Amino acid sequence: MDHETRSDIEPGSSAAEAREARHAAEASPSPEWTEAPSTRPPSASEAICPVCLERIAAGVALCPECREPTDVPKRSVRAPSVPDAPPDASWLSLHWRPLVTLGAILGLISTGGALRYLAPGRFSPSRAASPVPPPAPVCGAPCWSGEACQLGRCVWQRPNNVGHLVDAPTITGPFSLPKDAFDALPLDRDRFAVALHAGLEVRSSRTGEALSLVTEAPNVRRLYRVGEVVYATAPSRIYVIDAATTRLLKTIELGEAVGDVVVGASGRRALASLPAAHAVAILATEYHAEIERIQFGDDAVGPVAVDDSGTRAITTTGQLPLSGQREPSSGGVAYPFDPSRLGSEQDRVRTSMVGNPASALMSPDGSAGFVALRAENTLVPLTWLPSGAVRQEARITTCREPEQIELVRSDRRAVVRCNEGRALQVFDLSKRELVRAVTFPGRALDMAVAPDGAQAVVALSGDAAGSVALVDLKSYAATVHPLGGEPTRIRLAPDGGSALALGDRAKVAWVLQ
Repeated sequence: MDHETRSDIEPGSSAAEAREARHAAEASPSPEWTEAPSTRPPSASEAICPVCLERIAAGVALCPECREPTDVPKRSVRAPSVPDAPPDASWLSLHWRPLVTLGAILGLISTGGALRYLAPGRFSPSRAASPVPPPAPVCGAPCWSGEACQLGRCVWQRPNNVGHLVDAPTITGPFSLPKDAFDALPLDRDRFAVALHAGLEVRSSRTGEALSLVTEAPNVRRLYRVGEVVYATAPSRIYVIDAATTRLLKTIELGEAVGDVVVGASGRRALASLPAAHAVAILATEYHAEIERIQFGDDAVGPVAVDDSGTRAITTTGQLPLSGQREPSSGGVAYPFDPSRLGSEQDRVRTSMVGNPASALMSPDGSAGFVALRAENTLVPLTWLPSGAVRQEARITTCREPEQIELVRSDRRAVVRCNEGRALQVFDLSKRELVRAVTFPGRALDMAVAPDGAQAVVALSGDAAGSVALVDLKSYAATVHPLGGEPTRIRLAPDGGSALALGDRAKVAWVLQ
């Protein structure tokens, strides 16, 4: 054992302690890996505490500084990754990094403010804000069925696949009909149906020859187009016939003769007047059945008009006399009613109208109604009050013997046909005033308005022969086409592209395409 090892072992220590001290001395790191507490190396009489690294006297067993034993082996101490600040370091040398970062941020903000302040036109007066476009105008009143609100106005939208006759149509005929023919109706451009005692006869529009006969529908009087089917009225029932196949689909038993049939705009309800029963039958066109019957006392009601919603309708007691007969002497009556309610829940509003109310019209929105008095040469507007009552407005003078009033949806107008007056009169329904009158060389016997609202087809009588007039409802120009006979009825095809002129007296028919 050398001298240094012996100096570290206290006198009186055992051999085991001496051995451990020797092993610790051998395992201690070299001086270059040991951090000295000071730059001055320890002398022979001094030692370094392995715990607190303070200089202590050599050979002591307990460090006087930290009160820890000095026989603990020394640990290797490496230099720290971040050295402690030197004791003589200044505040600026310790905090220069955050000062540089803060200065860079402040410089960036200052530069942005200076550039905004020095921008061109910084102090020029501000430009006026661009005007906000006004909101799109809204229609004040609800639009009718088939209309759309555009720029504050309700504009009618023409349905697809409908039109009217050309100005110079091709006239085919006359086709001779059986003597028991009561009515005729075009089914399409190639066929038309004739109502006979024997049944419903289908004929060709090109040759007039009979194609088939529906014998299951005898004693047919009038024909009405209801969507894809035809309602053929008989003395006590209505036959439902498919227009495409002419097959009998159903029979609606009513028990009374049908006077007039009107179909609403939606096509879900049809109103059939029963003059002998003093009632109006409400028919459901989905399954072709009578769902309600509304009674009107002792008055034999006939013409019917209904609005688009199916909640307001008018029926009158007027009738058209046959040629040469006098006007009916009995007083006339108009009944406003609600087809959507039960017959027991009707308001029973009865409006007296002396003057043979021959025809009626309802505005599509149900706000007003119009009745044509044939004997008085006037048009009576009706207004519905909130209480449910009906008020007669100031009467409008028309031409002589107004027999028919039809709606023109495209311009919210009504067309009145006058028999003795030999004219058509067009009225504005909103202003309730006359717009234009179109005169003819003969009596106006019947009229039909094209489904696109652009044309009116009128049957005219004459001294030697009758004719058909086509009236343009935009320019009000009329073209007259002679037929060689007198037509009494006009029927249009569903698309408006063809028409059928029927002569009841001579039992002939003409096809216009």
